[in-house]
Amino acid sequence: MGSAAGYPSVSITFSPAWWRARHGITFGEEVWADPVARTEQDRALRRLLYDHFGDVGLGEADPPPRPNVEAYGHRFMAAVWGCEIRYFANQAPSAVVLPDAAGVLESCRAPDLHYSRVVQRALSDARLLQARYGACEGGVNYGGPLNNAVTVLGEEVLRALVERPDVARAALAAMAEALVGVHEHVTWAINGTHRTWPQPAGGLGNCPVCMVSPDTYLDAVLPSDMWYRSRFNDFGIHHCGALHPYAEVYRRLRPCALDVGWLSDRRHVRRTYPETPMSLMVEASALAGRSQQQVDEMVASLLEEAGPASLITTIWVAEAGTEVADNTVRNFMTVMSRLASGA
Repeated sequence: MGSAAGYPSVSITFSPAWWRARHGITFGEEVWADPVARTEQDRALRRLLYDHFGDVGLGEADPPPRPNVEAYGHRFMAAVWGCEIRYFANQAPSAVVLPDAAGVLESCRAPDLHYSRVVQRALSDARLLQARYGACEGGVNYGGPLNNAVTVLGEEVLRALVERPDVARAALAAMAEALVGVHEHVTWAINGTHRTWPQPAGGLGNCPVCMVSPDTYLDAVLPSDMWYRSRFNDFGIHHCGALHPYAEVYRRLRPCALDVGWLSDRRHVRRTYPETPMSLMVEASALAGRSQQQVDEMVASLLEEAGPASLITTIWVAEAGTEVADNTVRNFMTVMSRLASGA
C-alpha cells in the first residue's frame, strides 16, 4: 500500500523516542558500537513495524539484513573530523562541536583518511559483516559541506560566513574534500565501486542552509557545493527547511531531483523547476491530530501545489513520535488509494 496508479508513494519513519516509548527499544552506544547488534536490531524494528502496520505497507514480515558501517548514525562525517559522538537511549547519536573550533576554522584541512581510526573501524566492521551476512553497504549519510561544517565547527563557521567569507569558503572546501575522501576510502573500498569521477549519482544534504541568507549562500557556500556537485552526473538536493528562498540559487547546481521541506512554497519551487522530480516532506507535528478527512485534504493540497503528480516521487514523514496516533499513521499510508478512487 501507500501508492496508487498515477499517484506518488507515501512513507513514514519513526523516531527513536517512539520506539523507546512504544517498545522499550534502546539506542545506546552498546547497540551502535556492535555492527551485528546494530544489524539485528534494525531487522527486529522492521518486524515490529510489520506486526503493527504491515496491512498498510510498513515493515517486513521477514526482513533481510541491511548491514552497514553507520556506527555513528548520521554523524559519520563528524566522527571523521574528530568530534565526540554522544549516544542516547531514545535519540539518534549527536556530535559535539570541536572544542577548538575557532582554531580549526583558521587553518581547516581535510583529515588524512589513511590514518583515520573512523575509517579503519568502518573497514573492519565491513569485513566482519561481509563474513557474517555476505555483504555490507559502505555508503554513509554524507550530508554536505555546510551541513558538516555546522556540525563540526558550530557558530564559528556561521559567523565567518558573514564576517570573513574567505575563511568560510576555505573551510567549506575542506569539508567538501573530506566528503570526496570518504567516498573513495570507505564507500568505494567496501562496495567495490568503479573508482572514477564523476560517479553516476550523488546528493547534497543542506539542512542548515536556512541559517544563512540566499546571498550569503551564493557568495560563500555555493563554491564548495558546486565543486562537490561536479563529482556526480545525477545530483539531488535535500532541503528540509523552506526551500523557496533558495530555489533560484540552487539552479546553478542543476539538481536532477529535489527533496522539498514542509515550510516551502511548493508552487514557487515548481515554477522554478517545472520538470524536476520532487519528494515532499511533511513535518510529523503537522500530521498529529488530523482526522482522515484532514489527512486527505492536506495531501491533496500538496499534490496540487507541487504537481503534476507524475513529477512527485513520494510524500514522506520523518521521525514521527508518539504524538502521531496509530490511526493517523494508517490514514496517511492509505491516502493515495482514497484520492485515486475519489472517496
